[in-house]
Parts: sequence; structure tokens; C-alpha cells
Amino acid sequence: MKLVVYIITIISLLPVPIMSTDVCIQECACSKDTSLTSAEFPPSYTGSFLQTISLSSNKINVINENDFLPLKNSQIKKLHIDHAHLLKIHQNAFIPLVELQSLSLQQNELKSGEFLSTFSLLSSINLDGNQFTSLPQQLTTPGHIKEFFFRQNLISIIDDSSPLYSWLKMNYTNTKIYLANNSFDCCQSLWFIRFLTSSSHFVGDAPLLRCATPAAYAGRNLTTLNPDDMNCSGILPNKTWWTTVRIIGITIGGIATVLALTIVVIVTIHRIKLRSGYTKIGGDDNSLPNAPLWASSDDFPFPQHGEDDDSISTYSTAQSRNTYGSHMTTASTAAGISLKDGNQI
Repeated sequence: MKLVVYIITIISLLPVPIMSTDVCIQECACSKDTSLTSAEFPPSYTGSFLQTISLSSNKINVINENDFLPLKNSQIKKLHIDHAHLLKIHQNAFIPLVELQSLSLQQNELKSGEFLSTFSLLSSINLDGNQFTSLPQQLTTPGHIKEFFFRQNLISIIDDSSPLYSWLKMNYTNTKIYLANNSFDCCQSLWFIRFLTSSSHFVGDAPLLRCATPAAYAGRNLTTLNPDDMNCSGILPNKTWWTTVRIIGITIGGIATVLALTIVVIVTIHRIKLRSGYTKIGGDDNSLPNAPLWASSDDFPFPQHGEDDDSISTYSTAQSRNTYGSHMTTASTAAGISLKDGNQI
């Protein structure tokens, strides 16, 4: 029976090559660089008996939503897309592969794992050698996946916001993760160190995990550390928390605050000066020089009662046109402007 299936598999591959004239017949496992730039399968693969596919060592970059659609409801159980320069995988790209049990995406440039929540029967996924900086939240509910490989990524911090917290809480004892060759910041991963003390069975390679920073603990095995004995006071968080952008932002914010306060002070002082009426420039405020002293109201050079109410008279002995208080250099009446010598204009 196995021979018959194998023969049928070979026959199914003969009519249309997998996007290349170089056909690898044995389970469609191509080991050489075929320089493929797309993972899209032609319609002729609908109903194929393929069980293993390898698209490794290519330049695919992106896997789109419908690339595997012709393989819908196929018998494919293993898929390898290693060293393929993968940058992005559409969230629903693997949905047609309902029988998929093992997926290998090693040595690519993936940074997110939205597609991880779409598998129904997958039991193992290998994401070694990618660019994950933290464990994807899609791992919170692992489903049927029993093994996650995240070795040699860019993971530096694992804390209580990690999916591992849910694993511990929900007691997913049959699930393991592999994390060797990540650069851990041990002072920022104290929760993870405690996690390893009581629940190392979740981490398949726990004895291989080592600190990269801070320098005081560089090279130390995480399983040998006691968080209560670690001296992490005064150690700045790593770049995850104190990035260059944040430092610049804090600096700019401080400068902006100082400028704003300076402007407020200047405006306040200016308003106080305006409300004071005038600015004293020296001299005696009590009286003008050579101004006559009036003994009574009768002595003031103003019109007597009964004169034109609209008349205005002012008096000043100053030589200039400047005024002080209510004294003027001229007297203006309805009849004209009275000068000091009494002449009219």
C-alpha cells in the first residue's frame, strides 16, 4: 500500500513542477537553491497526495494569504521554509493546511507571529534564528502545539507579561519551549529566573540559558541564580526600556518645560508693568517745577459756573509739549485755544 501511495505521489508531481523546471520528486523536498521568489502553488496541486514540502533556501520574502489555497484539505503534514529570507507571513496563510503537524521556519527574518493561532493539528514549530525580541502573545494558548523553538533570536527580557505566565497558571505541562542562545538581561528577567526555579520543565533547554547583561552576571546560567541575592539596584534597564529615542524625548521635554516657564515669567512681568500706569524715570513726583500754588478753587484758571459746559481748560508752565497729570500747555475752549499770554488762535 505504501508503494502505491509513493507512486501516486511521484505521478502527481510530474505534470507541473513546483514553480521551477528543476523538480525534486522525493516528497517534493528540494535541497538546492531554486531562487523562488513566491510560495504560491498552482491550481494543479489541488487534491495532491503530498505529505512533505520543502521550500527552503529560496528568496520568498513574503507568504501571502492565498499562496497555499490550492493545497486546501491536502494531506501535507510537514512544511519546511528555512533560509528563505522570510520577512512576513500573512495571518491566514496556513489555514488551508488543515493536516499540518510540523512547521519549520528557521533562519529567516520574522519578527511577529500572528499566524501562530491558526493551526488546528500543529504539534511542533521551529522559529530558530529569527528576529523575535519577545515571545509572541499567540503562545498564550498553545493549542495542540507541544514544542516551540525560539533559539538564537533577539529575546532579552521575559517577565510576567510573557505567555509563560499563562502556561504556569493553566498548567500546560505537556508544552515545552526552547530558548538557548538568546541574550538575556537577567536584572530585567527576575520573574523568569524565579519561573525556572519552580517550573523549569516548561523550558526544554533551561541549563543552556545564560545572562548577557548586566556585566556582573554575564555568562552566568539562569538556573543557578537566586533573584533574592542578586544586586540589581542602580543598574539602568537595557535598551528595551531606555532607548535612545526615550532619552532624547525626556531631554526635549525638559527643555520645552524650561522655555514655557520662562515665557510665563516674562509675560507676567510685562503685564505688571503695563498695569502700573507709567514707569518712574526720576525727579520729584510731588509737583512740577515753577508751578503756581493755588490758594483756593477760585484761583484755578477754569471757567466759572455758568460758562459753556463743553469748554476745556488746562494749564501748564512747562516749556515742552509733555503733560503731567491733568496740566496741559494750552487751554482749549469753545472760543478757541488759549495760549499762556492770553492770545487766541
